[in-house]
Amino acid sequence: MFIVFYAHRVRQGTFFGRKEVKILKIKYFEQLTNQKYLQDILNLLTKCDQEFVPPLSSRNSTTQKNLNMPIHESAQPTAYFEQISIQPLFAAIEDHHVVAFMSLRKNYICEEISERYLPNVYITTVIVDPKFRNSGIANNFYHKLFQKFGNCNLFTRTWSTNDSHIRILSNLKFYEHTRKINDRGERIDTVYYHHAPVAVGKMQILRQYRLTGNLVFLGLLFFFSVLFVTTWILTGQGMLHELSIAFATSLIASALCLLSDTMLKYKESQNDEYINNLKSFGIENLQFHKDELLETIIPKCHHEIWITGYRLIMTGKEDFRLAIRKACERTHELQIRMLIVPPWSETFRLVYGDENVVDNYIKIFSDLYDCIQKYGAKAEIRFTDKPVFNDTYKVDDRFVTSPYLHCLDTVNGKITAKDFFSLDINDPHKQLYELIKNDYLATWDACTKKLDFHDFMEQFMTPENMDASYQEKNRLLSECCCAVGAEK
Repeated sequence: MFIVFYAHRVRQGTFFGRKEVKILKIKYFEQLTNQKYLQDILNLLTKCDQEFVPPLSSRNSTTQKNLNMPIHESAQPTAYFEQISIQPLFAAIEDHHVVAFMSLRKNYICEEISERYLPNVYITTVIVDPKFRNSGIANNFYHKLFQKFGNCNLFTRTWSTNDSHIRILSNLKFYEHTRKINDRGERIDTVYYHHAPVAVGKMQILRQYRLTGNLVFLGLLFFFSVLFVTTWILTGQGMLHELSIAFATSLIASALCLLSDTMLKYKESQNDEYINNLKSFGIENLQFHKDELLETIIPKCHHEIWITGYRLIMTGKEDFRLAIRKACERTHELQIRMLIVPPWSETFRLVYGDENVVDNYIKIFSDLYDCIQKYGAKAEIRFTDKPVFNDTYKVDDRFVTSPYLHCLDTVNGKITAKDFFSLDINDPHKQLYELIKNDYLATWDACTKKLDFHDFMEQFMTPENMDASYQEKNRLLSECCCAVGAEK
């Protein structure tokens, strides 16, 4: 069985001054039996084998779990092809040759994709012949997939450095479902992506949330409740009369409880739609305890940490400082950027007045210097006079930030920052992620002063300076600055 679609592909060259447009057939096969087409698919797998991480020739199936393995360069993708040959697929055909395909598995269940996502379609492989790339074939595959399986949850997985495919998924509103860190090698994660059903009917919601059984049982409870009430009415007295009303009362109570539970679960579909909308922006979740989240993810950092804001710097919270030290100890030569408003600046005074926090700044700067010396951390602290009202943290490819909330404290006449929830954003291919990144970098690049760590340690290793007044420490700290791009 197959279904035929059509897609246009622009070829190089002209015809009477115009680009020649070639029509590609996109066919859907429940199972491909055409031996010529199967040979074309094997040729594509062989040609593109080494583009995959790990190569297809080193895999024994399209859903293999262990993907961090030795690579056998001489092997052919035979086992992988055998799996593809029995799977449903879309094939792009030109001149009776398969030039691209997308293979699928229906109702695939694994550790990362639970039964609650049934019915589903899992995309196992997408390959386009290099000669036919950048012509929209992969996008056409996905659009045909939406048309044919619009009532299903759609899943796929790829490796975290496969930017071209991830960009397509992001544009089509697939969101990150789960991530397996270093699953395919150092700094190469396996990322599962999910697209919610395009059109969700009531029956699909009932199946997805396993409510069909609830409704059947509810119907039985209703039937027996009516039966016992009828028996109670027809029997004026006696044991059967009393038992009937007792059973009827019990069954009605059970039915009401089950009905309430069923309605709540049905409402979960609306909550999930809201969550899917958040994830379409790249927002993994909303957090009400930013500190706890940071203390969990910072020690697991693999590459870089960016920090900007006031609060955790000002308070010098021990758990936050410990998290930074653990990250530096775990990953030597960790890249750390810290963008803060200095306590001696007019901007700081307008927001926090004369609050004495310089000792906490000194603690954190000392910790970073210690991490530089012990673990080879690459740390840089820049100072900005711009009002930074939201704490923003980047841990590898994950931003944790808060909305911009500028509030005026009318009693004290100061601008304050309110931080009542945080956004956890982990998809670098979403526009929101890029906006936050550019916002940080714009302020970072505009800074003209940074901390000179050696000068800082010389000033604050002496007991007399450590015992100095708040104003004197502020003055000494301000003198430990040098121009960005230079050292004292």
